[in-house]
Amino acid sequence: MTDERIKALWENEIISIKSAITLDENGKTIEGPCKTKYRRRKIKLSPKMLSALKNQKKIYDQFKGIYFFCNEVGNMIDPSNLRSDIWIPTLKKAGIKYREMKQTRHSFGTHHLSKGTNPLKIARVIGHRDAEMVLKVYGKFIDDGIAIED
Repeated sequence: MTDERIKALWENEIISIKSAITLDENGKTIEGPCKTKYRRRKIKLSPKMLSALKNQKKIYDQFKGIYFFCNEVGNMIDPSNLRSDIWIPTLKKAGIKYREMKQTRHSFGTHHLSKGTNPLKIARVIGHRDAEMVLKVYGKFIDDGIAIED
């Protein structure tokens, strides 16, 4: 992505997600467009998100990275190193039981649903096709204190 394109997105406080990196059944990295139209999306950035991305841009520029989120030589981050060197120590320091990194998506959905965020907005941000999916997946974790009688 060009610096001009990044700047334009930040001025509008929007990030565009168009591609993804996944692993195939043999553990080989696959890079390409998001698998569904719901995964391709634009997200309005909060001030905290914008600040974090601007800090990451400094790292990206320093290492002249191929990927925006890059390692210390500008290449793609190795998930195994990220997990062992950063994720697990951070969880331990916070006193949180181990969980996979992908569960942060579930935490995001559950947190915002419990705060009363519009489920359709949550669906758009995390790439679900509709609000029904958000309610089905994350609604079961919400305890609003309301007693329901049969």
